[in-house]
Order: sequence, then C-alpha cells, then structure tokens
Amino acid sequence: MSTAAGPTSGSAPSASRDAIVTGEAVHLDLRPASFATRLLSYLIDGAVMLALSIGSTVGVVALASRTGLDSGFVQAALVLASVLAFLGYPVLTELLMGGRSLGRLATGTRVVREDGGPVHARQSLLRALMAMLEIWSTTGAIALVTALVDRRSRRLGDMLAGTMVIQERMRAPRPVRERMPEELSAWAAGADVGRLPLPLLQDVRSFLPRAHALNPDSRREIARDLLQRTMPSVTPAPPPGTDPEMFLRAVLAERSRRDEEKLRAAAERERELAADVRAVPFAQ
Repeated sequence: MSTAAGPTSGSAPSASRDAIVTGEAVHLDLRPASFATRLLSYLIDGAVMLALSIGSTVGVVALASRTGLDSGFVQAALVLASVLAFLGYPVLTELLMGGRSLGRLATGTRVVREDGGPVHARQSLLRALMAMLEIWSTTGAIALVTALVDRRSRRLGDMLAGTMVIQERMRAPRPVRERMPEELSAWAAGADVGRLPLPLLQDVRSFLPRAHALNPDSRREIARDLLQRTMPSVTPAPPPGTDPEMFLRAVLAERSRRDEEKLRAAAERERELAADVRAVPFAQ
C-alpha cells in the first residue's frame, strides 16, 4: 500500500469552514457566505432600500404639494426618509430577524459576531453606516475589493464591527451508505476502527461520495492524505497493496455498521428498562 502523503492543501473537505472556539469552550464550525451569495443578497436588499427611499420621497413631495409645507420641513422629511431607508432598514431587520434581512432570507445567510453570537445594535449600525461609504458612495468598489481579499468575504463594515456573514441554508446531500469492499470484509471484521476521531470521519464521509467527480490527481492526493491520517487510528494494517480509497470505504462501512449496532442495542436496553419500570408495583 502506498502511504506517501499528498499535498495537504487539497485534502480537507471542510477547508471552506471556519473553526471557532468560544469563551465557553464551545467549538463552532461556521461556513462563511461566498462573495457571489453576498452580492446577490445585497442586490435584493439594495432594491428594497431604493424602493423605500423613492416611495417615501414621492410621498413627502405629494404631501408637501397638497398641504403647502415649508421647504425646510420638506427637506428635513426627505433626509429622514433617506436615513430610514438606508440605515433604519438594515439595522431593524438584523435586530428583529436574528441577523437576517429580506435578501439574506432569500439566499439563506445570516450576520453573526465573529464568535458566532448574535449581532448587537451598535454592530448593525456600524455596518449600515459603513455601507453608505463602501457601497453607496463608491458604487460598491471598496466593498468589492475588501470582500475579494478577505478569506471570509467580509467587507470593511464587517471588519470594523467584528461580524461576518455565514451560510445557513445549504442543500443537504442525500446520505449514502458505503458498501464494504468484499476483498476487505474479513480484515475489517477484526480491525479496531473505534479510535477514529469524529472530524476525520466527517472528512472521509465528505470525500468518498464526491470522489468520482474530482480531478484524478486531486482524487489520489486527497485519498493518500486521508489514508495517512487514518492509519494511526486503525489496527491491524490492511493487506499489502490495498487501494487507499478501498481502505477508506472499508473503514467507514465497518465503523458505520458498529455504530448502528450500538445504537440498536442502546435502544433495546431503553425499551427493556421502560418495560421493567412499568411492571414494578408501587406500594402506597
């Protein structure tokens, strides 16, 4: 079996996620929203804000023409309408909708603090104020540059406010049960696969269903890297000459089978215990 390690840069299926440990030692696995998703979201919200601004402006002008309001009041009302449209809308929607807006509801994204918590009012206000500069005043040029440079696709307002936009709603892949390769079934039945860490199992589960769609060179490199990470946690070693991908499939299939057996046994014990409790007579 070849155990040469491939480049690690293409080996982690979860590379697009950000691992964060909060102050309470809770591990968060966040997926930053892509630049394209954020752009679509802001196009929707921008259209809403423009509609609110134009609609309120038309309303103020129509009211002023009918009632003969002083020009100073009209100008103040127009300024207030713009503030409500371009500052009030993003701040209120983020606070009332848990970091979402109409555009983010459509794209399945949400604004959170960098530690994964909900945004505060001052953070939403700072983001909205910076949007006036980096999006509306410069036709999005500043936001475009900073989002493309930053690995989390954050704009300047996010960096100053300590926030990020994460992808919440993803199309869940249909779970596929890996089949045990016949040539490795005897070896897997006696192998110790219980020491595999959960993050490594998740990487293997992510790689195998999409392996056929990868570039052949990348597929081999990722398989070899996962093999090298898996071998220290599996004993005994597989037969010499085993293909890395077949080895990973065998390990995953055997681990899944044993986990299912444990779950069935635990459920059966709970049913037996519940039946015993109902059968015990309780004396007054």
